Parts: sequence; C-alpha cells; structure tokens
Amino acid sequence: MADIFDEIDEELKQDRAKQVWARYGKYVVAAAAAVVLGVGASQGYTAWKQSQAEIAANIYSNALAADDAVAALEADLGQLTDGYALLGRFQLAAGRADAGDATGAESVYLEIAGDTSVDPLYRDAATLLSVMNAPDSSDAAALQGRLAPLADGAGPWKPLALELSAALDLKAGDRAAAAAKLQEVIELDGTPPELRQRAAQLAEVLKS
Repeated sequence: MADIFDEIDEELKQDRAKQVWARYGKYVVAAAAAVVLGVGASQGYTAWKQSQAEIAANIYSNALAADDAVAALEADLGQLTDGYALLGRFQLAAGRADAGDATGAESVYLEIAGDTSVDPLYRDAATLLSVMNAPDSSDAAALQGRLAPLADGAGPWKPLALELSAALDLKAGDRAAAAAKLQEVIELDGTPPELRQRAAQLAEVLKS
C-alpha cells in the first residue's frame, strides 16, 4: 500500500504543472494578448502599441526557438512588453523545471506570485506552480501555508490547490486530512470532471 501512495505522490508532483499549463495556459495567453494589444486613446497610440507588440512577439518567438531558450528568455525579458514578459517568465520557470532546476523554477514562480502588477489570477497560478515545482527538501508545512489561501478560498484554483494539499498530507502520512480534502474536491461545483474523477479514485484507494 505504501508503494501506491509513493506512486500517487510522484505522479502529482511531476504532472500537475503540465496539467495546469495545458488547462489554463490559454488564459495566460489571453491575459498577455489583452495587455499587449490594449485599447489606445488614439490611432497613433494604437499603432505604436501594435508595433511594440510585433517587436515583442518576434523577440519572444526567437527566444523560444533558441538552442538555450532559458538563457535567451533571461536575456530578452527586459525588451518584452508586459504581456509577453509575463509569458516569458512562465516559460522561463517551466524551462528551468524541465532542466531539473527545481529551486530556480520555484524562485521564478514565487517572483511572479509576489508581483502586484500581475493579475491575481496568474499570481495564484504561479503560487500553485511554485508548490508543484518545489524541491523535495522543501518544508511541507511552509508549502501548505503557501497553498492555504487558495485551498480555503473560493477562486478557480481551489480544486487544484486542495488536490495538491492532499498530496502533501499523504506525503506527511496524514491520510485523514488528505481524504477530507479529496472529498471537498469531489463535492465542489467548479471542479473539472477529470480532476473530480481523479480525486474520487484516490479517495477510494484511501478507504481500502
């Protein structure tokens, strides 16, 4: 039975970041588009904004296509408009995670989460991703504290925050706490169907 929980914990740790980006990445892109394109007060301003957006788009695309995308993004972030800079920061963190630099990835996500100029929706996403990518040596209580505002709140990230918090409970050996949070995930109206199904399956394992 311990092997099952180890496998579950490993899956949650490795896959959640990819699932979050696959499910919610379009919203980050939409936010970037809204910031990049904007609504100008005049035709001249609008044309300037569009020109800046095109330049930023080219810089961003070239950075992603570079042999070392992480290094290219780090070098080019200052040249990007706000929306592309936000995308670049998320991509930079993801690149560090893919390279096995958990500490570096967590650091970038925490910087985004603490940036008050970023929309709260994406700051909260960065908070989730910071926990998902935290090094194995991280203090579980500190990670739980980071998740608490999302897991206890009513925002769109609540189901994922609860699931991740339950995974941390399992890692700490607190099956009762994990089961309670999984049940909350199952009962939440806004839980995506695949997440609800996953939580139900894990809840059944805990009951066995």
